[in-house]
Amino acid sequence: MKTTAAYRSASELVAGLASGELSSRDLLEEYVARIQRHNPRLNAVVAQDLARARQAADKADAQVRRGDPLGALHGLPLTIKDTYAVPGMPCTAGNPQLRTHRPTQPAVAVRRLQEAGAIVFAKTNVPCMASDIQSYNAIYGTTRNPWNTALTPGGSSGGAAVALAAGFTPLELGSDIGGSIRIPAHFCGVYGHKASYGIIPTRGHIPGRPGQLGERPLSVAGPMARYATDLQLMLEVLATAGPAMLPGWQLNPPAPHPETLQKFRVLFWTDDSSCPIDSRMTAVYTELMARLKAAGVELVKSSPKGVSLDSLFACYAIQLSANKMAGAALAQRWFMGMSAPILQGMCKYLDLPRHADKFYKGAALSYAEWLVVYEAGLQLREAFVNNFERYDVILTPPTLTTAFPHDQSHFMSLRRIRVDSRYRHYTDMFMWIAPATLMGLPAPVPLLA
Repeated sequence: MKTTAAYRSASELVAGLASGELSSRDLLEEYVARIQRHNPRLNAVVAQDLARARQAADKADAQVRRGDPLGALHGLPLTIKDTYAVPGMPCTAGNPQLRTHRPTQPAVAVRRLQEAGAIVFAKTNVPCMASDIQSYNAIYGTTRNPWNTALTPGGSSGGAAVALAAGFTPLELGSDIGGSIRIPAHFCGVYGHKASYGIIPTRGHIPGRPGQLGERPLSVAGPMARYATDLQLMLEVLATAGPAMLPGWQLNPPAPHPETLQKFRVLFWTDDSSCPIDSRMTAVYTELMARLKAAGVELVKSSPKGVSLDSLFACYAIQLSANKMAGAALAQRWFMGMSAPILQGMCKYLDLPRHADKFYKGAALSYAEWLVVYEAGLQLREAFVNNFERYDVILTPPTLTTAFPHDQSHFMSLRRIRVDSRYRHYTDMFMWIAPATLMGLPAPVPLLA
């Protein structure tokens, strides 16, 4: 190739590969060269399988020359977040206990990409067990934001977002239970889509455990890309039945109802007293509102009826803890459960993270208590989705601020981040994440700058 293809859209690349304008092998080598040049500074890519990828790329080029049938992603080199099983490379999820884990079968979502013709040639960095909104671990170290290396790229799909922004890959496969797609996309200036719960198989993802067949509540997979149209390209490949749902499961989403921008009805929910956002973000949203109004969009700035951000976050905190702490030692879960009422009382007098008592309570839920909490979430969802009778889109911030400096102090509950001139609890970052996750709703992160 005479001109760089690294920053072209995946849709353009796939078309070029299918027509023979581009070579899969040349494209792969371009990405590898960029990784060799820029990854030492960014530390986004943590493992590669180049011998196998080169063989696959040569085979893909030969298939084009023969005129063979081609998949939707034929010959497209990709990196994949190091929480998904990919044979030929380690799958550690940033956990030193899994340093030597090398899966022999791909995660179901990875297999879907490969069956569509994609070539997975590298893995990208994550926090330990995908459990932070920064990306660092004891195996591979710290991933740095490509726009300012003093800042975090977010997590847990931080390496994925950096790889996209730095031109190491045209697409990435993210996962999200606590903003792990949305926050890195927001921090790194790329696109991400938290899919609706259950439409993309997560078997073969860590966490859960290696070899686990069940799929966790709240947790979803989703596409990440540099271009919005590429999210749909990747989602159409990924949104298929998981092994437990075969053969009867089908996905037939309705076509978007509004046919023109002017017919969209948008609820702008960007202000909430329980979690005010960074003034820099407020300025961007104000400008976006003005542009949408000028384009003729029907727009209301308000909160949704029937629910509050605080109530959604409280229910989410309990369910998230029950999910995350399921594999913890019995003694630890018992201690957290016993501490929850104490924390609830202390919240009245001390500046503790919002709903810290709910997180502790969730760690020790019995199955009967889980059913009660789960029903409470369904009731909130029912009230929330009634708002879509009035609006086509509910726009919220992905989180409360932009990328912040690296902070690797051990306990997340003790960390603080500076927002405007005030220090806020680190866990406040999850508040705007809570609604879509708790309710299993889709949530794309657009590039607003």
